[in-house]
Amino acid sequence: MSVAPAFHRSFQNFAFCPAHIPSAARLKCAIPHFRSSARLYTAADYMRDPRPLQRSLRSRKWRDILHFKFSMRGITAGIDIGTTVVTTAVIRRERDGKLHLAGVGQAPSAGLRRGAVVDAEAAAGALRRSLQEASRASGVSIRSAVVGVGGSHVGSFTARGVVAISRADGEITEDDAARVVRAAEGFISKNPNREVIHVIPREFKIDGQGGIRDPVGMAGMKLEVEALVIDGAKQSLQNLIRACELSGLEVEDWVCSNLAAAEVLLSERQKELGVILLDLGAGTTNFAIFEEGILFDVGSFPIGGGHITSDIAIGFRTQVVAAEAIKLRYAAASADRSAKRELIRLAEFVEGDPLEFAARDLVEIVSARLTDIFELTTKALRKIGRAGLLPAGVVLTGGGADVPGIQELCRRELKLPVEIAKAVAHDAIAEVIPPRLAIPVGLVLWRGARSERELSRGRRHFGSIIERAKRILRAFVP
Repeated sequence: MSVAPAFHRSFQNFAFCPAHIPSAARLKCAIPHFRSSARLYTAADYMRDPRPLQRSLRSRKWRDILHFKFSMRGITAGIDIGTTVVTTAVIRRERDGKLHLAGVGQAPSAGLRRGAVVDAEAAAGALRRSLQEASRASGVSIRSAVVGVGGSHVGSFTARGVVAISRADGEITEDDAARVVRAAEGFISKNPNREVIHVIPREFKIDGQGGIRDPVGMAGMKLEVEALVIDGAKQSLQNLIRACELSGLEVEDWVCSNLAAAEVLLSERQKELGVILLDLGAGTTNFAIFEEGILFDVGSFPIGGGHITSDIAIGFRTQVVAAEAIKLRYAAASADRSAKRELIRLAEFVEGDPLEFAARDLVEIVSARLTDIFELTTKALRKIGRAGLLPAGVVLTGGGADVPGIQELCRRELKLPVEIAKAVAHDAIAEVIPPRLAIPVGLVLWRGARSERELSRGRRHFGSIIERAKRILRAFVP
């Protein structure tokens, strides 16, 4: 399929200025035609080598939008580089607009600690194996992907900005909204060891009146914004990029893993009521808190399922591999949900080991570490004044959510309703996808939603230019 129909459908509602495309690139734009001097530049050409089109676009925003538009009509990959496993999900958008899972690749992680890359070469090897498996499963070559950023180094804080409305009549434009967000970014203290990942507006204020989500089109004199800034350790992010480069992968974009998981595991109603998503991974526990549809906070605790395994190995005086097997087979968060058998014989896991332990000892070890995680969660909620005050409660996901009895323990500790995510639920996804693929699938959807928002803003921006041009012309036409 040529790009021409795609351009026509995507950009028919506003004027695409050919000035954005330099003549040196030998690309011509005359809607609905988009062709080089030699032949049609097809979506397949773009997937093989996007550089000619990318070089032809001066604006990075338009390049991102067009890359999303073309890739989502074909193939896009999302990669979750976790502490224990690297997961690659290849997503295809069909003609009906639905997303289909084309293939999945998984490989044991290497070179990571607490979700952060500490050995780029080892991480690159694991990433390469995951990509190869996903390529075999989907039948496509993966050269670029959206990569998730997670780990205990990810943090967040609040920034505020204020600007004066530029138009004489006080109407707020897209430029004003963009300027106030840039003003908030300007107030971020420069830390050479930290890198900003996202700046997400929470609410806008017009002349002191708050609670506004989209100020464009409204009127006032002064525009303010309160934004949530998500950042990470610069060294960790550089190591992540280095690992991707060594594996031969181009990073299209990076997205905070907490946001990616929330994109597909939380419903809009849950976000409106107030909810916390708790992702219990192997090296870390990540959380994202929403209320009134607004992202309130994200963060990470340096405790995960791997720490439970270590506790079992110490408590049962056995090998880590045996402790992991014991956890998977017999672990429970409460005595009434533990295994029916009274004794756990280590000889089942380590040949010749005569030791035996009571099942209740394992319950105490597991519940103690999970209680630590829930106490840290309570502190995070108390910090923003939401402890015990989220009507939609807690949504548990990740490998730690599979522990029997964790729902009851979490409800008792956090004093909130608790549910365990069973499957990825999103209107754009055609099939049922297990929660273990929530992050790689969510990476594609979150970036896509952002690109669609930018496209919508572009349409409104060009639309406002056309309207102003019409008003000027009417002044000269009798």
